Amino acid sequence: MHKKKGDNSLRKITIASHGEFAKGLKHSISLIVGKLADDIHTFCLYPSQSPMDFKEQIEQEIKQHPEHEYVFLCDIKGGSVHTVCSQPCAYENVKVFSGTNMNLVLDLLLSCPDTIETENREILLENAREGITLMTRDDLVEKKDEEF
Repeated sequence: MHKKKGDNSLRKITIASHGEFAKGLKHSISLIVGKLADDIHTFCLYPSQSPMDFKEQIEQEIKQHPEHEYVFLCDIKGGSVHTVCSQPCAYENVKVFSGTNMNLVLDLLLSCPDTIETENREILLENAREGITLMTRDDLVEKKDEEF
């Protein structure tokens, strides 16, 4: 289950990014789900920081709390933040997503109440992908023509 205020939940969600993306995404999520987003953690990597410091911190916590599921939602696959968050995947209680968007975070909070099992993974990824679309003027013209 996801963490609620004052709860020692089994799921620890961290949005991790280069710069302020993680904080901004958490803020946007909180506008939709309110207090449900309060205990989402964020990690923002700034140019003066080493991602290895974060790696050491999360590995220590993971070792101390093997009963928790750690979910890292990273901004970009293969970036330094994703690379650091992926290293603890050696532990079976760690899951790392890349290309994080609002669909993924909302789906994780609202539709996946327990640990992420194999069957949930593909559903989470598919729903996140469905949130990425492209609309152009041509789409508006086609829609208008279809209405008549």
